[in-house]
Amino acid sequence: MKRPLATGLGAVLMSLRVIWGFVSILIYLLNWAAIREEIFTSADGTPMVPMDVADVFLIVGFSALGLWYLFYAVLAGLVFSGSNWARIVAMSFASLSIIVVFLDWWNAGIPVTFRTSLASVALDILVLLALSAQSARSYARRNDPRFASTGEPLG
Repeated sequence: MKRPLATGLGAVLMSLRVIWGFVSILIYLLNWAAIREEIFTSADGTPMVPMDVADVFLIVGFSALGLWYLFYAVLAGLVFSGSNWARIVAMSFASLSIIVVFLDWWNAGIPVTFRTSLASVALDILVLLALSAQSARSYARRNDPRFASTGEPLG
């Protein structure tokens, strides 16, 4: 079975999400002092933790975020190769990401702008649309004996 456009497009969109994530990390690293001050300084300007401790927290956080994006890149490759479980996990992660942004907006009033999360939400929605297509589902289930050639369960 030939790889459908929806599967390829989903993997490309996931790859764009990874690239956007690493660009965001790079921007944060280039603005290290401002990020550290914004996160670890109280409203009156006094540091909440020593700056060397704040640096350790930021290093751990950015490293974890980088590992997350590496995992997502591997997941994109598995989606491209037609793995059904990877397709489902990718759609679950995209849904969860959209829900988290919505809850941030709902509870804390964090605006959804290009500077904050608009690009990632848009990519997540497009990933959901691409990977939930009938052709992507059928392609991912092509080797599963429980499904007919239509991708629907037998019996």
